[in-house]
Amino acid sequence: MDIATLSTALSQGSVQQSAAVQVQKLAMNSAEAQGTALVQMMGEKITDPALGNRVDLFA
Repeated sequence: MDIATLSTALSQGSVQQSAAVQVQKLAMNSAEAQGTALVQMMGEKITDPALGNRVDLFA
């Protein structure tokens, strides 16, 4: 294997690894935002007192 081929292969591997790290960062940021939104939603108070008082047993 000559030097040029080896250099190209190593460069491509580096680019692929960098792209994979960026995709992982995007996924982590997305999961963190969804988790924050879920925690915020769970902390909200229910303002309608009639919610959850009736269950349709015939459905």
